[in-house]
Amino acid sequence: MNDEHYTKLVIIVSDGPLFAGTPITLVGRSAIHIPVASPPLRAAALATTAVTGVSPLVHGIVTKNTVDDKTLQIRETQRSDRRFQTFWDDTDLNVKLINWVATLGDPQVTKYTTTEEFEKAKECLDADILGILLPRIGRESPTSSQVQEDQHKLESFLNALSPNTHVLLLHRRTNEDGSKLESLRVFGATFLVNDYSFESNTIPHLELVGAATYLLAGLPCPAGVKQPEWPFLQEFKLEIERPFPAHSSSDETDWNELIKKLVDSKDSQGITLISQRFITMTSVAFKKELWEEVEFNSYCLIQLQGKPFEFWMLILALEQLGKVDLLQSAIDTIEKQYPDIFITSIAKCLLQFDPDKRQEALKKIDITKVGIYHAIGLYGRLCLKAGLIELGKDALELAIRRGVAISADRAQLAKQYYEAKQYEKALHSLRSVGVSKGELTWQVLRLKILVALNLTEEAKQMAQHILEQEPTQEDALSVIGS
Repeated sequence: MNDEHYTKLVIIVSDGPLFAGTPITLVGRSAIHIPVASPPLRAAALATTAVTGVSPLVHGIVTKNTVDDKTLQIRETQRSDRRFQTFWDDTDLNVKLINWVATLGDPQVTKYTTTEEFEKAKECLDADILGILLPRIGRESPTSSQVQEDQHKLESFLNALSPNTHVLLLHRRTNEDGSKLESLRVFGATFLVNDYSFESNTIPHLELVGAATYLLAGLPCPAGVKQPEWPFLQEFKLEIERPFPAHSSSDETDWNELIKKLVDSKDSQGITLISQRFITMTSVAFKKELWEEVEFNSYCLIQLQGKPFEFWMLILALEQLGKVDLLQSAIDTIEKQYPDIFITSIAKCLLQFDPDKRQEALKKIDITKVGIYHAIGLYGRLCLKAGLIELGKDALELAIRRGVAISADRAQLAKQYYEAKQYEKALHSLRSVGVSKGELTWQVLRLKILVALNLTEEAKQMAQHILEQEPTQEDALSVIGS
């Protein structure tokens, strides 16, 4: 094609696989693969995060369709439903999108709907920005051969691009043969930028991938969007002051009122659709440990469905927030509705102040048979508090393996290993807990572990950070003084 004008950036998003494994190159171009930290998301949420650089908690888009809060009718999401700008807002970029969401009413977007996405995309290469959403793939369970067939279609399209076109692929990860990859990191981002070899030592959140689209489009990340520091993006950084978001808004929907209307109308389709929204929001908030968001979204789910998972997430949020009165009420409610399940027994232990009775109750729970994984960590912490050290450690290790450990879980496990002088295990258990935020006790624990491992420079940096918060902290003063 004529390179005098070429598509600047192509973004392809799918909640299913796009290709097999992690090929070193795609269509002869170096491929940079980065696993991303994210709970399972629908294609609509993935796509919107990819072009805003913020999580669904901020931009508000989870599903392709939503329930209109005025008419109670199911309709397609539109620009006004999105609460944060895309990278193309208020630019002169020519944007063409295929099967995209939350863009109805966006004056800068030409949108197409088709099941022949790549064929249509080849007709759109006069655009500056081209986005393709492949939501149907994620609803299937493709075989290895189907994944390889999809990869062939993808590569055929990529071959039609200018070598100067930047490409971002956001997709479900697979094994090298295209089979399902069993991993806590379900999604991955693949960049075709230039000849560059890069491996990340950390697992970035999904929104950091979305932030990269600003840079690849030649635009600065606005305030509220964390700018990625990946070396292969350095040449795209703009040394200018980062602007405030051009279009951001608060959520004006009265969700409690909408939920009440849906429940009263017994609209099963609407209830299911809005439930999907709040399930996703709860999962995202849990991953980020935004406990007030977990509290609100799980409460909404209880009004819609009232399933055990939703009660547990509310209880966990209230426990983390220290809302004792509300916690008592939530535990009373789950005991009435689900008296004979394990999570109810765990919840009751939160308010059991007799040490012997608490220990006896915890021993009766087989944590490996608890279907709600998010309860494992709290069970482990309760065991430690009750003196059931090995049960507690085993549970906390299981929570980490299942990908549901929160910072409090990791800190308590690390403390056990530190006290047992297993310092490497202690640091591994902490991961990033206590690095720069969180409870001061976690930061001090991290400092003690670093000192025990003779990691002098890291310990001094940690001590300085602690002293900025508490100038008289003895462990930190000791490290700085040495």
